[in-house]
Amino acid sequence: MTAATATRLKDVPGAGNIDPTTGRTRSGGEYYFSRDGGAAAPQVELTAEPPSLTSLISSRKDALEHASFVTAQSTAAAGKQGDANREDWWRRSFGNAEWRDGVAHPKMPDDFTPSKSAGTSLTGSRRTSRRWYKGEDIAIRMPSVSAIKRYSASIDGATFDVPVQVANAAGDDGIQGWVRVTQHGEQWSVTGLGMNAKDSAGMSEAVRALLESRTPTVELSTVNDLRDRYRARVRAEGTQLETVASSGFIDGVAFDAKAGQLTLSMNGRHYAYPATEETYQTLKSSRSPGKVFNALIKGKPAARRLIGCDDCGRVYAPRAEHRCPAHHNAPKEQTGVWDRLARRGAWVRDGRPRK
Repeated sequence: MTAATATRLKDVPGAGNIDPTTGRTRSGGEYYFSRDGGAAAPQVELTAEPPSLTSLISSRKDALEHASFVTAQSTAAAGKQGDANREDWWRRSFGNAEWRDGVAHPKMPDDFTPSKSAGTSLTGSRRTSRRWYKGEDIAIRMPSVSAIKRYSASIDGATFDVPVQVANAAGDDGIQGWVRVTQHGEQWSVTGLGMNAKDSAGMSEAVRALLESRTPTVELSTVNDLRDRYRARVRAEGTQLETVASSGFIDGVAFDAKAGQLTLSMNGRHYAYPATEETYQTLKSSRSPGKVFNALIKGKPAARRLIGCDDCGRVYAPRAEHRCPAHHNAPKEQTGVWDRLARRGAWVRDGRPRK
């Protein structure tokens, strides 16, 4: 194997590529590092065979014990009923969480209650209140909406992570993972961590709907309804423009192949034109985009004026509802005693991480 060749690492949950020159493992856009900054942790064998469940669990435990960064994952959820579930649910959540040494996003703790009376949390206090929020064919279990909002206020609106379980109409326990949340006034940015795009969209949209609702106990309806809301929210985010470096007056460009629409930003104004993929590629690759615009686009009928958002930079139709894409703040606080207790108390139970 040459130093320039990246080898696929199969034995780490959610892993990407390991660079043999550095010993660093890319996992979901992040890296595993050993605590001393050297070779990647956990140490595993490279193999073309799918890893066994035993090796996945062993690798996760090893990472929780030794790695300075452990990526989040989602797995099959804990059972639904009884006091034993409460312990299992929280500790399994700790096992699925993202962990890093030093500065990190805080996590919704298992002991965030107003009374701070004695209980069975990691610190010996009463555990954070969890609730089921149920719709027709979906149910969400997570710390109560009121507890999440109180915690957000207690950390001055900083970004933090929340454990969540999603159960479905089939009657099983569903999946369990974490979402990253940031409050922006009455709106919330919510992003799934360590899960595939479908799971992330479903879980994050459900949590966002609950956090933004005035009546969260009746907010959820059906999975299809959440999908429709997700698509509507994505549309409301508007169009992200690409910079056109070689042009003096075309500042940005984007193309929607499905709609046959070319979006241009010129001298601080934004327009949408009917166009083809060929026209878009010609303009984008030209050394003189302005000449392409004058020859192929300028003066064409049906051009529409768009509005630009000063906050996110995206553009959208004048009468359309706009919502900036989900965004989170950089972490500022050092991990503390609770983080160390939670990481040591994490359980990694049977269940293959979801991809």
